[in-house]
Amino acid sequence: MAEIEWKGAVWKAAYGELSVKDLLTTLKGYGPLEILEFEKAGASRGLISLCLSEDGTREVTIHHLEILGRKRNGQGRATVQWLRAIFKGDIHVDYPEFSAKDEALVVSLPFWVRMYRERSIDGLDGMFCLYPKMDESQICKIEKDIHSLLSSDKAAPGGDESHR
Repeated sequence: MAEIEWKGAVWKAAYGELSVKDLLTTLKGYGPLEILEFEKAGASRGLISLCLSEDGTREVTIHHLEILGRKRNGQGRATVQWLRAIFKGDIHVDYPEFSAKDEALVVSLPFWVRMYRERSIDGLDGMFCLYPKMDESQICKIEKDIHSLLSSDKAAPGGDESHR
């Protein structure tokens, strides 16, 4: 499987095989939709899909983002901003549906709302959806619903803060 270092990260196809040429073509925004893995040494790794939208702009969808290392504060924001800078297109987050057991996913929802408010991402798709040009009342309602979800999780048996 081809791996290349490009723009400060190591990239490879997440599924199947891509040649170095096809991988570079995709990264530069000229190939078909592909799902790619990346890793910035010691900082982050993730899974994204990359394609051209109907209007010819690049569209990045983050499927998974993991922050690495001990110093995590600000690394998520920096990685999202880095993705926007290198691809110069819309950034969407495909947030997985989760069960009560997926507590770690739930607690990252406020982060994604902050990224949306800061215009670091253009949308979020999942249990809660954020889309371009939402009005403030809609965003506040989603924040309130997320807060309620997180609060109810803390009140549930075994839902204390000690293991987070």
